[in-house]
Amino acid sequence: MGTDVLGQLRDVYKTYRVGDITVEALRGVSMTLHRGDFFAIMGVSGSGKTTLLNILGCLDVPTAGLYILNGKDVTQLDDDTLSGIRNELIGFVFQNFYLLDYATVMENILLPTLYKEKATGGNAQRAAEVLQLVGLQDRAHFKPRQLSGGQQQRVAIARALINSPQLLICDEPTGQLDSTTAKEIMTIIKTLHNSGKTIILVTHDRDIACIANEVLTIKDGCLVGAT
Repeated sequence: MGTDVLGQLRDVYKTYRVGDITVEALRGVSMTLHRGDFFAIMGVSGSGKTTLLNILGCLDVPTAGLYILNGKDVTQLDDDTLSGIRNELIGFVFQNFYLLDYATVMENILLPTLYKEKATGGNAQRAAEVLQLVGLQDRAHFKPRQLSGGQQQRVAIARALINSPQLLICDEPTGQLDSTTAKEIMTIIKTLHNSGKTIILVTHDRDIACIANEVLTIKDGCLVGAT
């Protein structure tokens, strides 16, 4: 792969067994993710969006085919190795914010740094930087319950950025937000892309998807529009 290629799926299949039934969640998916890309992926429930996202995010591995990420074949790696890759290379933003209620905003943002093999002295400074990036520098010592939904999602974005990931995966990041707040969150995500971040966004909302540079559709486990 060229140096500008961050990830590549090659003829990826994912099959599940549900009792006596075989479910083909992905069927021969291939796509190339270049550094700086911004893909939106759309599809109805059961189309394979979640399965595809799990594989791209190293939360799961293919049944067949290859996934090359940052020059490494991650297809058959064990859970511990995949966990390390996720923490180093990938940031996640989910529909549900998954913030710890008992922890402060700053403590929530710092959480991914606790899993790094080599601790660094700049974690607090980095946390302050990403907190300012999402416009919540005056909320560092608040608890999640003291924040609005949009503010909680901003904290989740800051947490995803704390380890300076090469890939940001956003799974329905505006799903629990009103339209005005959703636009604010997407403005932040678009700004991250403009600064060079590689982003994959899954959404049901066509208006949200159109903010991406390219919209892909997954249907019956097959990806349409990938290059």
